[in-house]
Amino acid sequence: MRYRNRISVDRGEFRGKEITELQMPDSVLVIGESAFRECRKLSRATLSNTLCEIGAYAFRDCDMLENVVMPGEMRYPDGSGGVIGIGCFEGCGLLREITIPEGVTVIGANAFHNCAALEAVTLPRSLRAIRTGAFSGCARLKTLRVQSMPDLIALDAFLNTPQQEKILAARKRVLTITHTKSFGLPEIYQFSTSSHLIGTEQSESNMSVMLDAVDDTRICFRITQYQHAGGRHTVQVNTPTRLFYEEYDCTDRVGLQKEEIIAMYR
Repeated sequence: MRYRNRISVDRGEFRGKEITELQMPDSVLVIGESAFRECRKLSRATLSNTLCEIGAYAFRDCDMLENVVMPGEMRYPDGSGGVIGIGCFEGCGLLREITIPEGVTVIGANAFHNCAALEAVTLPRSLRAIRTGAFSGCARLKTLRVQSMPDLIALDAFLNTPQQEKILAARKRVLTITHTKSFGLPEIYQFSTSSHLIGTEQSESNMSVMLDAVDDTRICFRITQYQHAGGRHTVQVNTPTRLFYEEYDCTDRVGLQKEEIIAMYR
């Protein structure tokens, strides 16, 4: 299949279609959420050289996908880092090797979860965060090429892989703040807990925090910028702590809705 000359692939546009091979033109900047999800005959995908974003679940459960040709670099036109979205290749059980392009700063949660045949991964110098479960369940992941370890690696990012012990020995504890709503994908923010950052504001997307104290048992921090849950908080190690919770009636959808923000230091 040669995708027609547009700047984006729409959300769910080819979900479940009987595509065997994908050749994407360089006009495409964004692959939308679930765009090629469950294309169970897709075996090879060559992505756009100008690609900025692979949306959540974009290629999830593409059972026959063996080869993905990524661009050499992924950045938005303003220079900010490209996006590897939540669960974008989750369950691609025949995928054997992947090179994350330079410019990508974050690998989304469960991005390559249960890619059972994945043997080799190359990470870029630009990478700063690997989210929860990103490579978990990749039982054949024997080769991890990386010039320097990212500052932020979720505790379970390499769970049940040959890399697990090595990563656990090298990683630093991370402050993870998750904002979950009844509808929509969770928003996940991660911040370094290095003691030299005490008193220094860190920002990710639309959230900013400042560390007040940190040791092996707890972290004290302030959320200095966010729509909810501002102020000072203390979180004990390995203890999920609710910062904000609200239930409300939703007029355009059925049932009681909720919003919840939870912090974890581990």
